[in-house]
Amino acid sequence: MKPGSRRRKVVQRLSGQGYTLVEVLIAVVVFAVLAASAYTALNGLARAALEQRERSQSLASLQLAIARLDADLRQIASRPARQSDGSLAPALLGERQRLTATRAGWANPVELRRSQLQRFAWTLEQDRLVRLSWPVTDIVAATQPMPDPALGQVRDLSFRYRDASGRWHEQWPPAQGQQSALPVAIEVSVDSREHGQIRRLLVLAR
Repeated sequence: MKPGSRRRKVVQRLSGQGYTLVEVLIAVVVFAVLAASAYTALNGLARAALEQRERSQSLASLQLAIARLDADLRQIASRPARQSDGSLAPALLGERQRLTATRAGWANPVELRRSQLQRFAWTLEQDRLVRLSWPVTDIVAATQPMPDPALGQVRDLSFRYRDASGRWHEQWPPAQGQQSALPVAIEVSVDSREHGQIRRLLVLAR
């Protein structure tokens, strides 16, 4: 038998016993490509799910902040308050980016010796919607408000105030209006980086 034919028979026998090296390499490459594709797809799904969850949480925070503001406005007390400089402020003092008022119904579960009225404010500080509250209604110079950040990633905040005749004002009390009167409704506009501009019309209790 010739040497060349002997070698061919040996290769044929080895080939019949299993995969060749080329076939193994091809299988490894195909598996690697499939694994990479599967990882990319799963990673994309995981990131999309995370972004959706974060967006849902952010929207829930926005809705909660508006609900808290609405609860404050529905409990507004028509009572002027003394400011730190000794002057008397209207029951509701409204500017474009800040609203300050006094509300009733301040919960007192441990029965502290204090009023059920609370002086509060909503304002924009840097990029956060913040609720401020004071421990007393009539503020003295040493009284510091307690800040409570309600919402982040806020680009802009604005309030408008509607009087009993249906006219809108950028400040309250209006320049020609009665100082002790309260608006009948307040429009709040929040410009969120994540959700765009959100407007709500909040009606005050009569």
